[in-house]
Amino acid sequence: MQKRKLLGLLLAPLVCLAPLGAQSTSGQASTSQTESKSGQLEGKVLDLVVPTDLVIQGRDTKVAPLSAGQKFGQVAKNFGNPFTFVGTAAEAGIDQAFNIHERYGQGAEGYGKRYGADVADTATAQFFGYGVYPSLFHTDPRYYRMGSGSFFSRAWYSGTRVFVTRTDSGRHVFNAPEILASATSSGISRAYYPSDEQNFGDFAYTMASRIAFDAIYNAAKEFWPDVRKHVFGGH
Repeated sequence: MQKRKLLGLLLAPLVCLAPLGAQSTSGQASTSQTESKSGQLEGKVLDLVVPTDLVIQGRDTKVAPLSAGQKFGQVAKNFGNPFTFVGTAAEAGIDQAFNIHERYGQGAEGYGKRYGADVADTATAQFFGYGVYPSLFHTDPRYYRMGSGSFFSRAWYSGTRVFVTRTDSGRHVFNAPEILASATSSGISRAYYPSDEQNFGDFAYTMASRIAFDAIYNAAKEFWPDVRKHVFGGH
């Protein structure tokens, strides 16, 4: 079951992006000016999927540290992003299609339970991952883009940021907030997941899946500005 759940986590962003991608290729008969404006609009919309607020350009860039209040403020802003709920709705649909959380059943009731569980997953992951633990450990929850270099070096860098972060003072340290937030969120989910998933094996797999998803999301933060520039003409 958990392997199918990880598939759902990975497919959800693609489901959200697919309609926009289709729009960008369907207007070949339009004028170049219309296509340009459409591409710019789609690029701005997609920026909601990969927000720039928590992305710093340049891995060695020095910026002012975030206060605890600012970290929790970012949690609220992220959770208020409409694409948070669009992505969660897509994830719940994929969960239902693959019959993930089988005991939730099917139909509208089953979908509602899956959607509620996915919203709770997102809320706890962001609350502990961007607010609680970064404040307690005085770490910076922002992602610092490498921005240049080979594809493989940048992919490796983005993937390993789930294990390496920096403190508010700029030192590189083990990313304890990432690990603890994934563990805490996965532990809390045992309270509302079906009873047959309330065991250590499912907990461990959920935790590992969330860390893997965050590594992939880091890659999106790393490469999205390049994609936006070449596909949508952004800067």
